Amino acid sequence: MANQNPATPVKVPPSAANYTPATLDSDLRSQINATLLKEGHIGKIQDYLLHSLNAHSSNWPTTIQNHATSLLRSGEVTTFPALLRRVMEDIRHDTALGGGLAAKASNTNGTAEVNGSNKKSANGESASNGTSAGGPGAPSLAVPQAVVEDAIKVTRECLEMVCEIDDSGAT
Repeated sequence: MANQNPATPVKVPPSAANYTPATLDSDLRSQINATLLKEGHIGKIQDYLLHSLNAHSSNWPTTIQNHATSLLRSGEVTTFPALLRRVMEDIRHDTALGGGLAAKASNTNGTAEVNGSNKKSANGESASNGTSAGGPGAPSLAVPQAVVEDAIKVTRECLEMVCEIDDSGAT
């Protein structure tokens, strides 16, 4: 990482706290992203996220790898783009079911106590029996909530290093 304080911090209006992705000024976002890149913060965030994922007791990267391998071996997906789409769908599904929260309260063998499924049955219809995307008893594919919270904390710290709230009356 480069400096602790950038040479020219990005001036952010106080109203930015109320922005949504739809109302965020694209120039401001680009300026923040460029500064984060230039100052080496993007690498710090990525490294921290990767470390946190690997260090968490849920062993999330291995869970995702095992799920992807299972999908390929079963023939449910046969191409890499289809595999990526399916794994992302399954992660989103388990996340929507609260899998990230349940991963915090997982039992000692790393399987989360989560219900909900989008796994296809033999006739191609989606099963909605309340199990995770990996099937009954499978660990949740959601990113563990503790990892998400840690990543947000590091991202916020990096943003605070490169941004300065402009109280000069700009909105």
